[in-house]
Amino acid sequence: MVRRKSYLYAVIVFLFALVVVSACAPNPRLQLISPSMVVIAEGEVFVPPTPTPRPRIAELSDEEVLAGLPEAIVALIPGDAQRGLDLTVPQNCIGCHKIDNSLEDIAPIWAEIADTAVGRAKQLGLAGPAMYLYTSITNPNDYIVPGYNSDVMPETYSEDLSEQDLADLLTYLLSLRAE
Repeated sequence: MVRRKSYLYAVIVFLFALVVVSACAPNPRLQLISPSMVVIAEGEVFVPPTPTPRPRIAELSDEEVLAGLPEAIVALIPGDAQRGLDLTVPQNCIGCHKIDNSLEDIAPIWAEIADTAVGRAKQLGLAGPAMYLYTSITNPNDYIVPGYNSDVMPETYSEDLSEQDLADLLTYLLSLRAE
């Protein structure tokens, strides 16, 4: 008898939980919309939003890419991209920056960083994407990407890296673009 009451009690609890969960579930017949959209009145036509095209570095001239950089650095570009990549090891850049999304990152990923720099430079009112990358290296706390902490990247690269090192590193970073 006790076992039967326990079984009956378990069935009632299960059914009650099922009712509660189903009452909280969204109505599959309703159109899901983002919070910034308004509900369509009867007779109106829904026009889906058009995504804003992402800026690409390939759409810029060399002058637009290098705008704002110190003349001494511009004179050394294009640098040696392979040497720039090689510099990322002893400078420990790759300890925090990753080339893809495969691992948790401490700092912004470098996948397509050249294209990302175009948008960030425009957003921040900088002359060009190379200037954004240059400043991010030499004065890393000037432009902190949302979601990341300040004071993580060493602030000594402006003294530790030569102009040629910076030109090579910028050449490497500017080569990381969308296909």
